[in-house]
Amino acid sequence: MPKTGDVVLISEQERDLLCALSYAHLACGQSAQSLALLRLAVSDNSQDVSLLRIFAYALIAEGLGDEALTILDRLDVLDDQQSSRVPLTLMRSHALLRARRMDEARAVFQSYVSLRSGTVLLKQT
Repeated sequence: MPKTGDVVLISEQERDLLCALSYAHLACGQSAQSLALLRLAVSDNSQDVSLLRIFAYALIAEGLGDEALTILDRLDVLDDQQSSRVPLTLMRSHALLRARRMDEARAVFQSYVSLRSGTVLLKQT
């Protein structure tokens, strides 16, 4: 039984259900509901890459670009999968756009286009 002050973590099954429900809300255009669910599970020290990805997406959908950028910065450190670079770069450009940082958003989007072109060329050879 946890003591006062102990952090109670959700199980993997609970996390998966929460992510699925959040994703369904996002798909139906209900980003505020998705974000409310995700805030229940995401803590300041969360290192769950899958959960953080959906959380960043929900923040962007709700127009909370600055908060999404904080989560994307955390993902840059935690997510070492090469396959994540392209989608995270696109998400960053959208977060910068929502944060009204247009020049940075444009530059990051150009990086995304370059990364995507490089990925396409690698797959064709």
